[in-house]
Amino acid sequence: MKNNIILLVNPWIYDFAAYDFWIKPMGLLSIGSILEHFGYKTFLIDCMDRFHPLILKKSTRGISPKHKYGTGKFLRQVVEKPEMLSDIPRKYCRYGMPMDTFNEALSNIPQPDVILVTSMMTYWYPGPFKAIELLRQAFPKTRIILGGIYATLYHEHAEKYSGADVVITGPGERQALQLVDQITGNESDWNLFPEKWSEMPEPSYRYYNTLASVPVMTSRGCPYRCSFCASYLLCDTFEQKEPQRILEHIEYHYRKRHVNQFAFFDDALLVNKEAHIKKILEGCENRSVHVNFHTPNGLHAGKIDAEIAQIMFKTNFKTIRLSYETSNKARQKEMLHKVSDDALSNALDHLENAGYARNHIDVYVIMGLPGQELEEVVDSMIFVNSLGAKVRLTSFSPIPNTVDWNRAVTRFEMEENPDPLLTNNTIFPLKNERQTYDQFQNLRNLSKVLNYALDQDISLFRQTHLNEIFYAAMNKYFKLNK
Repeated sequence: MKNNIILLVNPWIYDFAAYDFWIKPMGLLSIGSILEHFGYKTFLIDCMDRFHPLILKKSTRGISPKHKYGTGKFLRQVVEKPEMLSDIPRKYCRYGMPMDTFNEALSNIPQPDVILVTSMMTYWYPGPFKAIELLRQAFPKTRIILGGIYATLYHEHAEKYSGADVVITGPGERQALQLVDQITGNESDWNLFPEKWSEMPEPSYRYYNTLASVPVMTSRGCPYRCSFCASYLLCDTFEQKEPQRILEHIEYHYRKRHVNQFAFFDDALLVNKEAHIKKILEGCENRSVHVNFHTPNGLHAGKIDAEIAQIMFKTNFKTIRLSYETSNKARQKEMLHKVSDDALSNALDHLENAGYARNHIDVYVIMGLPGQELEEVVDSMIFVNSLGAKVRLTSFSPIPNTVDWNRAVTRFEMEENPDPLLTNNTIFPLKNERQTYDQFQNLRNLSKVLNYALDQDISLFRQTHLNEIFYAAMNKYFKLNK
């Protein structure tokens, strides 16, 4: 007899580094909301929940205190490094709840009728694989469904190696309900299923006893087509939710769950800004919802004008990251002119005029793109520093079927079907004799130096009298050492 019990599992992260920047498995939580809407009883085990009751019950030792904005370090355990990553001089770790805690959490779950496992970065697949292995041992007769980013982008790999009974691709709400109905023998009333993603219930955070922060997605997809990005492969349409729904979602968690840290994870938060984000923020102000906002995914600098900058400052946007990527004009054109040098400069002017300190704003610069010279990365970093903003250096991770993936395969001798572990942005699978792991580490160190200087109110590349002296000394030094 079926009890209509569904277990949702967010697995561990296996990587060289991981940090909790407001992350939650929003896709899985959305599926949980849909299943409950249709009468199923759902349980969640989130291996990445830093404040899981079983963790706090055993000990708080090793649990990082909450950062003032709700971020923090995950628990971690050093594990054996996969052979193909053996040449990387860094520790490889499993991040998230201890294994014995996971097994204890499983023992507290009633026999599920279906188990849904999500996946995130493609090179984090050891996490879902381990979870499926343990779930199979605990519930040998229960069907396991795998979805998420890895399952979508590496569908054949997931079907062959994950151990899941079914692997789904793309947005999972409709597919999950169909499969759960099929497995349990239920017949949901599909007339009640939302026609659009924007009409679906918000992700449910009721599973969490402690909520240090709440991630929010006001839209799905992206109207841009950056050469390195998989957003359009994961969702081929761009759709925004009604501002009123987002406002109510934020206000509920602020008043009922006492959450005051909210992170927007949209790929295009400022698109249609007058009718969308502006109304959300004005609603927060009018309802006295006093919270902090964060933008980890990066904002389109070209969309920031004087008015939106002032609204952001007034409504407490604390973590602002801007998308820039590169100073290379050809690449900017490939990104459909998502950002230009002038747009970035103007955005920083508007934000500074609104009240922000430039050295509190991060600007994304990407390194490791196929055919990208080190000089391009350095030039991009210098330009950002010259504007007084901080460089947030990101690393290229090859994603199947993107422009840069195809470019890497056809022009830069990358394997056509590499193991997903080799797409880890730490290892740079496109490295060659001129661009090594050590050189990329030096780029990271350079970004730290530039950012530290800004913290001391020194912009090394802005035109000042001190810089003129600095450049003259450097020129003299290099001439003496030739």
